[in-house]
Amino acid sequence: MNKTAQFEAPLTIEPEHELRFVGPFNRPVVTIMTLKNNSARTLVFKIKTTAPKRYCVRPNIGRIASYRTTQVEICLQPFMYDQQEKNKHKFMVQSVLAPPEADLTDLNKLWKELEPEQLMDAKLRCVFEMPPMEDNAENNSGSGAAVVSGAGSASAGGSVGTNAPASLSSGEALKSDVTVSSAPMNMTDAEYAAVLANELKELRDLNGEMRKEILHLKDQVTRYRSSPAAKQINEPYAPVLAEKQIPIFYIAIAIAAAFFGLLLGKFYL
Repeated sequence: MNKTAQFEAPLTIEPEHELRFVGPFNRPVVTIMTLKNNSARTLVFKIKTTAPKRYCVRPNIGRIASYRTTQVEICLQPFMYDQQEKNKHKFMVQSVLAPPEADLTDLNKLWKELEPEQLMDAKLRCVFEMPPMEDNAENNSGSGAAVVSGAGSASAGGSVGTNAPASLSSGEALKSDVTVSSAPMNMTDAEYAAVLANELKELRDLNGEMRKEILHLKDQVTRYRSSPAAKQINEPYAPVLAEKQIPIFYIAIAIAAAFFGLLLGKFYL
């Protein structure tokens, strides 16, 4: 920890140098940072990280009463873990003993009014670890809930539960290691919602095209039924009826001829 001449280690941080996150990393992983105020005055702290999009810090700004302890919950968002990739994520804890006349109801405003030389800072690097194979298999078969540890809350005047807004130095590039995967368990909630919204849009477009096709087919059927060709198909074919009437005509002639012959026979007899 870098200390000014005015203050001597008023803040103790546990762990002191490293923040360890134990996988699997296809779900949120939480680790706890403990801050202890060793002075008789109220201490104000603020936490920053080089990868603000990858972590959620609660609280990221707050105050600690004299000789009291508070806990900060640091949540690592899900991502595709690659052992070959070098991790350069770091955290910085800035702290200062609050001036006696300071207004502690608005810590963000107080922080802006402080001079850089008044601040004490401590840097911690992030370490990613995978559990043994048997433990990893057991964790993957679970419900996929986050690794939750109990955390105390500091009395904070600023926004609590937001990501740290700034990096440690301008020379350190912010690098996003999040890789979108086809499996929902490897995505953040926002990414998975975007995928679902895209799929829903495609289904709606397909539904609209099918509705247009159905209306086109109905229009074709209506036109076909109202056309003259359709009416001719429904009307009976006249020659067929004539052909059906021909046998009856012949039978009538035969009966008349037989009756006429019978009369002639009686006349000559």
